[in-house]
Amino acid sequence: MPDVLRSLIRKPIQIVLERTVSSILANPYVAGKLFPLEENRRFYVVHKGSRARSHDDLPVPPQELWEGYGKTADEYLASGRQDMQSMLSILRRAGAVPEDCARVLELGCAAARMLRYFPHPAGRSELWGVDIKAKHITWCQQHLSPPLLFATTTTAPHLPFEDRYFDLIFCGSVFTHISDLADAWFLELRRILVPGGYAYITIHDKHSVELLLGKYRDRQDYEFLVDILRNLDRETSVLSQDYAAFAVGHEPGVQVFYDIDYLVQKWSRLAEAVSVAPEAYGYQTAIVARK
Repeated sequence: MPDVLRSLIRKPIQIVLERTVSSILANPYVAGKLFPLEENRRFYVVHKGSRARSHDDLPVPPQELWEGYGKTADEYLASGRQDMQSMLSILRRAGAVPEDCARVLELGCAAARMLRYFPHPAGRSELWGVDIKAKHITWCQQHLSPPLLFATTTTAPHLPFEDRYFDLIFCGSVFTHISDLADAWFLELRRILVPGGYAYITIHDKHSVELLLGKYRDRQDYEFLVDILRNLDRETSVLSQDYAAFAVGHEPGVQVFYDIDYLVQKWSRLAEAVSVAPEAYGYQTAIVARK
């Protein structure tokens, strides 16, 4: 076949392949497995934080990185302190001693709203935060490191740490957005936990649904979740069924709900479930597992 003809045949094929790859990577569900999540794929800008500092003398991130946790810097910081204190109390009741955890990881740390408040004796602890949102991690690396450490990851169930590395891993409202790979992610957390280490994970369960459709139904910040649940129930009547789990939407914006007994029974085959605490993280339930 003449080279000119071969070139004419190759060109359309090349164009089709390029368009196919581009369309695949434009899907955040697929691209998120390969690349960090970027809300604007053309560019993103990391603004400097305000000069205001919290009581721990760490900079306050710009409002664009608050993820909706508060309308003022004081509200944002207070929410982090509250969720951290709630977690520490639940861990202690479950038998953990947070102050003795030398290596700690927050999965889905965003701008370290909670991680900044973890009790860490100077020079005797290693605190890591990871997230799929690159601009959040970039800001944290610039302003909170040291004393904290950060890395950007993807939605694929893999973390850049060696086996049996962390004493404690915690994640608030992360498994609420992991559908098909939740078990793989749980196994990945188990891999990097030391024997006897703890994982603190918050989820949506049936009690969360009751709260969202009950006392929280008129709260403006939960309106989108209430609408999701009501619309899904109109179509499927799922809320009146004896479901094990259901998911609405696609990653990374999916919303996942569980029957707590089903989830504890399943994960207990992989690690000991030592605590289940309703309303540990707002309307979410916390599971504490020990390897």
